Amino acid sequence: MRRHLPAVLLLLALVGHLLLQAGPAWKKVHGSKGARDFSSYYYAAEVALEGGNAYDTKALSAAARADGTRKGVNPFFYPPPFVLAVAWVGAVSLQAAFELWFGLNEALLFLCLGLGVWRFGVPLWAAGALLCTWSPIPDNAWMGQANLLALAPALAGLAVARSRPVVGGVLVGTAAMFKMSPALFLLAWLLAGNRRAVLAAVATAVGLSVLSLPLVPFAVQRQFYLEILPGFSTGDYHGLTVPISLQANHSLPDLWDRLLPDPGELLGKGAQRAAALSLVALIGAWAWRVRHRPESPASIGALTVLMVVAPVYTYEHHLVFLLVAVGIAAGEVARAAGAARREGHPLRAVGWWASLAAVWFFLAWPLPWLRAAQAELPAGLSWLTRESKTMAEAALFALLWWRAGEREWSPADDR
Repeated sequence: MRRHLPAVLLLLALVGHLLLQAGPAWKKVHGSKGARDFSSYYYAAEVALEGGNAYDTKALSAAARADGTRKGVNPFFYPPPFVLAVAWVGAVSLQAAFELWFGLNEALLFLCLGLGVWRFGVPLWAAGALLCTWSPIPDNAWMGQANLLALAPALAGLAVARSRPVVGGVLVGTAAMFKMSPALFLLAWLLAGNRRAVLAAVATAVGLSVLSLPLVPFAVQRQFYLEILPGFSTGDYHGLTVPISLQANHSLPDLWDRLLPDPGELLGKGAQRAAALSLVALIGAWAWRVRHRPESPASIGALTVLMVVAPVYTYEHHLVFLLVAVGIAAGEVARAAGAARREGHPLRAVGWWASLAAVWFFLAWPLPWLRAAQAELPAGLSWLTRESKTMAEAALFALLWWRAGEREWSPADDR
């Protein structure tokens, strides 16, 4: 029976995922009238395929109205090569593309978890539990987001970079051209002295930009890098009308925006400086702690947390980026708790498991639960629920940061 236990657990996880996450998310996707956030990708590609500017929000909205699908579309603000990843949508309707995108997200989800188990020390039980309980998974799916499209190649690149640095660099460079934030993973290679991987990533970014020129001409690419991208540091996401103080925002800049509020709609100068200095300090602390093993799973997991909290906006669906990081933390806690028991410290073992449970719960509890809990607390304590996910992100970083410097590691350890 023990021989078949992994297969049984995997089957239960798949059933749980279908019933608790994929099924409800699919109902929202299938019943959608406007394809939610995916619509901006769809119409950016459609406008680009017709020779227009993918970053012209008015043109995107006009295309949606011409199709009779939406009155308006959110701004498109992804790197130019992202259009290559969605160029296929011109052959199908918005709703059909949205449903295909859901299937792609499911496939990428299993790829990410498979890479986590194979290379990053994620226990099989943790991967199964994440499939059933990680609420950012359905949030990412029914909103039609592209987070897993960036996470999967980034993880694959990090997994093979030591043995195949050029392949690893190409994969991470591709991820960074889908969303900019995975470029932070290059810090691990710089610290490890893996120059070939870094150069391959940079060359890939340039190469993909050149390949995308037929759809996103040089002048339009220049607009992205010189006009749109600089606004990210202030919360100006190409005219996206979402307040920084939104309850579902769990970023480091949002925290500073609350501590150093500004009357304007964008991030104030004081909050910008504080957020930038905090991020630099955290990266410095990470680099010092992992300097002897920057490519270890715990090191990559801690860096992933910084990647998630660095932008001005960190919504619920962005927390799907922490999927493998939490799995890595589960493996690290299992090792630490086991060592504590063997050394005769059962309470320490319990403490490790309790810390993991708290981090897991507060990062995964759905937003409706958070709001309901906030409504029940006195006004002076409601901030505890409001910032619970931000505090859980900090705790996850601390756990992985600590473990990254605690044990020796070699690439064979977690395979």
